[in-house]
Amino acid sequence: MKRLLMTTALVLTTAAGTASAQMADGDNVQLRNEVGNYLAASEWTVDVDSLTTEQLVEIHSAITSDESATEVDSAVEAVLNDGNVEYTERPAYVVVETEELPRDQIFTKVSNALIGTEYEGMAWTLSDEELVQAYSVVNSTDDQSDMYLELSGLFE
Repeated sequence: MKRLLMTTALVLTTAAGTASAQMADGDNVQLRNEVGNYLAASEWTVDVDSLTTEQLVEIHSAITSDESATEVDSAVEAVLNDGNVEYTERPAYVVVETEELPRDQIFTKVSNALIGTEYEGMAWTLSDEELVQAYSVVNSTDDQSDMYLELSGLFE
């Protein structure tokens, strides 16, 4: 029985290491974008590119779970704290013109506007100032090609 448990633990450890190595060697852009998008809409400013593959996987597991928003936030913050990741807290609101709007609302609107473009999933790369600019562009024009042209300037 002891030998079976040791063999099982070895197999699981090897499988986890292999999966992690495959993820590191493969294209984890989608994972990085999904985690980046979540963090960009959150209360934390995090350099997503500094996260390890393991941290990305842990955060992704938390944000795609069925847990409550509070539990997800706690799990993500635990990953950041346990990994000694540098992050800063930021206000949940962004000033657009003269009013404060929830960051997640602005972020969602900009993210949705990018669907179907080459910048889909990349809203997390925008600074708060660029996010506000993008939000203004999305709200100011109904012409898709004009909007795309203006938004593309934020990603260059």
